[in-house]
Amino acid sequence: MTEKELLERIAKQNEQLILHIGRIAFKEQELKELVTKGSKKSAAIIKAYNLCNGLLTITQIAKKVGIAQPSMTAAIDRWAKLGIVFKKEEKGAVYPLRLYPI
Repeated sequence: MTEKELLERIAKQNEQLILHIGRIAFKEQELKELVTKGSKKSAAIIKAYNLCNGLLTITQIAKKVGIAQPSMTAAIDRWAKLGIVFKKEEKGAVYPLRLYPI
């Protein structure tokens, strides 16, 4: 196994651990309430949260759901402070990673 393959495997295991721990820490209804709190576009914001899979940037997520990029950044910052999203930074871009999809 190469070093790159090993790192990818560890990253995947970490994502699985986050998913399982997230389900223990936050019940689905509680997570949904945290995600949508203060939002006038509940369906779009839930879709945005679910797109936080660690593969898309904040800008890409904002475009896919039709939310302004500054508003999306503010939502992700709020979610990060709540501990329901982690920010992976790579080459100057932020790739948010949610606990689990709702």
